[in-house]
Amino acid sequence: MLAYSVTPSGLFPRMLWALLLLAASLNAYNKNWDHLDCTKHEVTVDTGDRVVMACNISNPFRDVTIELTAYGKTSIIFNQMPPGSYVNNSWWLQIQGGQARLVITDTQGIHAGEYWWTLRGSQTNFKNFTLNVTGLATDNQELESLPVHAESLTAVRTEVIFIIIITTIIIITGISVYAWYKHHFPEAPQIQIAV
Repeated sequence: MLAYSVTPSGLFPRMLWALLLLAASLNAYNKNWDHLDCTKHEVTVDTGDRVVMACNISNPFRDVTIELTAYGKTSIIFNQMPPGSYVNNSWWLQIQGGQARLVITDTQGIHAGEYWWTLRGSQTNFKNFTLNVTGLATDNQELESLPVHAESLTAVRTEVIFIIIITTIIIITGISVYAWYKHHFPEAPQIQIAV
């Protein structure tokens, strides 16, 4: 007759408690993660137009660094600790809480290039924007007209971490069940009959 341990110290209740504690701790940890939302990756504006590149996270920024790569050179435009409003030549950076906006009111050819943002909140997030400047005149683009890019690196990392944890739990559970089975049901001796 098989005997299963149903006491609080049995194998299966302990595994169930471990899974419940793991789920609770993951949920508590997720509330502190930055959820990054930024304007679209590539922006094209006409010379003289206003452009806004913005990122929001769910936690306050600790610091923001913006680099511009153009014409084979990389230069740091801003390396600031929030909150504040900062000006560097024709670039204007506004940081408040979990919001950061880079504004160029009179876009020229020197502004074109790849903008690399390093955003530190609860984690470090990276975002890049490509700014193309053309010579045709069109209407100015306001911040509200720029679509928000909803997918973030943090969301991808969350999914990967979740998959790794679930896979690890399944492997540990399988090994535990196998060890328990081997311990409680040792192999029966083999009987050989000589002919």
